[in-house]
Amino acid sequence: MSQSAQVLIALLPMVSVVIVGVLYFFYLLWEYRKARMLIEKGHKAPPSHFNERLLLIGIVALCVGIGLLVFFLLKGGFSDALLGGILPTATGLGILIYYRIVGGADRQQGE
Repeated sequence: MSQSAQVLIALLPMVSVVIVGVLYFFYLLWEYRKARMLIEKGHKAPPSHFNERLLLIGIVALCVGIGLLVFFLLKGGFSDALLGGILPTATGLGILIYYRIVGGADRQQGE
């Protein structure tokens, strides 16, 4: 396999993670503006389901990352292509750790 093909294979997961992150940012911005407009018109703001979404994103990123790690490991062994799987795996783990920390704080405040 050529060097350029290997670079493309390694960059594809990283670029997809960035694109999904940007799309999610704009989704959050849309929801924020919608809630703000409802409050300005005198309506009650819709409940936020941020923690549930965060858990879903963390689980999906972790599973995609593990799948990519296994694929790249079986395809090329230990090489630079493994970065394509390490990035989403680490992102998913980070999100799940954050969810655990913030979720624990939210549960303690609710009691």
